[in-house]
Amino acid sequence: MKKTELQQEIQDLVSQFTQKKEVSQKKLAEMIGVSSATLSNIQNNVWERVNDSMLHKIKSFFRAKDWAIVETTNFSTVQNKCDEARNRRTMIGIIGYTGAGKTTALVNYYESHSNTFMVTCTRSMRSKQFLSEILKSMGINYLASDFEMVKYIIEEFNKKEDSLLIIDEASKLSANCLMYIQDMLDGIENNAGIIIAGVEYLLLNIKKGSDKNKIGMPEFYGRVAQWQHLVEPSKLEIKSICMNNGVTDEESIRAMYRLGNFRYVRNSIHNLKYSE
Repeated sequence: MKKTELQQEIQDLVSQFTQKKEVSQKKLAEMIGVSSATLSNIQNNVWERVNDSMLHKIKSFFRAKDWAIVETTNFSTVQNKCDEARNRRTMIGIIGYTGAGKTTALVNYYESHSNTFMVTCTRSMRSKQFLSEILKSMGINYLASDFEMVKYIIEEFNKKEDSLLIIDEASKLSANCLMYIQDMLDGIENNAGIIIAGVEYLLLNIKKGSDKNKIGMPEFYGRVAQWQHLVEPSKLEIKSICMNNGVTDEESIRAMYRLGNFRYVRNSIHNLKYSE
């Protein structure tokens, strides 16, 4: 069977990820949600046992790389705070408006560092699903009571050195999930760091709950070592993003200066490309 471009791309992505993240194929298979035999077949060029739908599922795990990343102020800030949380073994909150570029920076950090685990939260996520996603990010498939799952997460983190848990879109989590984060932090104290990232109302809701003395909120608020706020894009950053992603027309670039966030800039660049 002739190797296609997609097959070669998947094979390269699997190899690069396991080497950079220092994880086994078995762990990666758990993270993706496929069998370890599937990844073994890919690495050994046994393509007749891997169908196209499986290849697309694996590729979606690694996310599309059709965007040139520019090291903006926010990008550098997020990277530095991840390093700080890891080195200090503490919890740091990152607050950014929608389109501040926090997720791009967090994903880049996650993909570039070993012993770094990342969960992106959704509004429909229940506590058990939240805990399951954390374990899945570590290459572990385990379902039990919430208590047992929190305990398992703590045990796994305490087996590692200089590890970091990144929780993106934490503003979508319930108060109950936040309490579990606190339990995890208490259990892995002096062994690992945690980043919680979200939009402005993540901090607003936690602070409001603490001020009203809601159960667990004052304790959680006190566990966050610092809150880092992200800034709006500068004209120079917008121009650099445009130039690095194929938009060089000065008039088009100037039109983007009034856009208030990086997501709008990215959407505008994509719209220009597809209209050509």
